[in-house]
Amino acid sequence: MKIKEELAKSIKSENNYEESVQNFDILTERMNDDFIPHRVEQNIMMWLDNHGILGEIECIFPTQIEQQILLIKEKNTLVQNGCPLIDTDESIFVPEVKVFKNDNYFILYLSEPYKYNREIISENLTFYVNDKELVAIKAMRSK
Repeated sequence: MKIKEELAKSIKSENNYEESVQNFDILTERMNDDFIPHRVEQNIMMWLDNHGILGEIECIFPTQIEQQILLIKEKNTLVQNGCPLIDTDESIFVPEVKVFKNDNYFILYLSEPYKYNREIISENLTFYVNDKELVAIKAMRSK
């Protein structure tokens, strides 16, 4: 899954995990009825607007892992505030999304290798990017 060069302003989100149905959900303040659903993986949907702004990611019974995967920070990693725009001209399908959760956050692992050279922080979401490839999203759980 690729991102565009430019960033949107930071967005607020509610990030929740419902144990009974193993549902991980990232719902941003930008989500509305005009957002377009995209299948990311068999159990994962992502809603984007026509610019690539994230509205929602919903993961139902995703592949969960017990151990957090170490993301490798490259030398000279760029840290920015904002929200990445997903490039909808490219395929956003991911063969397998892995999810790690603990009491404070969950991480969606979207691509390998697990290294990044750009960290984009948007309120309670952190996007890890390697060149233009979205590697992972860390979502601080809403209280």
